Amino acid sequence: MAKRPDQHAKDDELSFEDALAQVESIIESIEGGEIGLEKSLTEYERGVRLIKRCREVLSHAEERIQTLTRDLKPGSKADSE
Repeated sequence: MAKRPDQHAKDDELSFEDALAQVESIIESIEGGEIGLEKSLTEYERGVRLIKRCREVLSHAEERIQTLTRDLKPGSKADSE
């Protein structure tokens, strides 16, 4: 059973924690042999999308932290405001 196209959009909107929890659930179901081969492949594909989402969220958070840290340094733009 293939995922509906709107599932992709929903996956792209998940929080880091929710996406990670779903990846862990997918891993458990595949490793536990709870699902067949075709379903495993579909879930694996979804897991890859969710991991990409997690990396995207982490990257954005890292950029924000770097910006905030840079603003704390003497002579930064924040000091002149």
